[in-house]
Amino acid sequence: MTPRLIQLPPPHPGRRTGRMAVLAALWVAGLVGLAPPALAQSKSDAFAGKIPPVSNELYRKAGRLEASLSGNLSVNDPFYSKYFAGLKLGYHFTDSLSAGALLASGFNTKAGSAQVCPTNSGCHSASRTQMYQVPGNIRMMAGVEGAWAPIYGKLNVFSERVAHFDLSLIAGVDWIQYQKVISRVEAENLAASGGHPGLTSSLGWHAGVGTRLFLSEWIAARLEFRPYWYFVNVPNLQEGGGSKRDLQTQLFVELGVSFFFPMHNRSVQ
Repeated sequence: MTPRLIQLPPPHPGRRTGRMAVLAALWVAGLVGLAPPALAQSKSDAFAGKIPPVSNELYRKAGRLEASLSGNLSVNDPFYSKYFAGLKLGYHFTDSLSAGALLASGFNTKAGSAQVCPTNSGCHSASRTQMYQVPGNIRMMAGVEGAWAPIYGKLNVFSERVAHFDLSLIAGVDWIQYQKVISRVEAENLAASGGHPGLTSSLGWHAGVGTRLFLSEWIAARLEFRPYWYFVNVPNLQEGGGSKRDLQTQLFVELGVSFFFPMHNRSVQ
């Protein structure tokens, strides 16, 4: 039997339209099925940004004493490097306002930048006689200060822990004891006799910024940057052999640890 080729009639336009209508209905149904999650997401987005990052201070300072032990290092003196141990005792009237007293003392070493460069020879380290003629040999600092800590925050540390911290502004007045600055003739006479310049003191002041990183409810690490200003009589600055009163600036970096008493936050009144 010879096969015959049967030609099918073309699809009726109405059937094509029906199939397209079914596909369109399925597509719309899919969109409707996806609508509830999207709507839920939009509802959750409505609350984004309305919850503050720090809703309360976990570590509160109001009504507590703070005792601090610290190490202090001068960073901008071209003549003397100072290494001090410090003690500070303060009281927090509120979580942002406090007052305290501080004491720091230690030893000095000749800075590496204390070089003398004569015109007819190479540079060399300054001699003991020359070091007697320059300021910066501080022996002790004592003072009172006030602090304002307007910022309290927290940080996510490596997605493992939340670190609480505060930032503060500091200002105070000081009594500063230092080695007298003497003239070249006096320095040479003292060096020949094996003596040392005496000590004197003057009032000064300081200002700075600091931060605490709370390790627990009663222990915090502390970092402060404090420039000190005070006046020194420097004989070599005055023509004719007299002395001149010169304003000195000393920048100290302080790293310490604080202990709060009582050891737990006081209840909020």
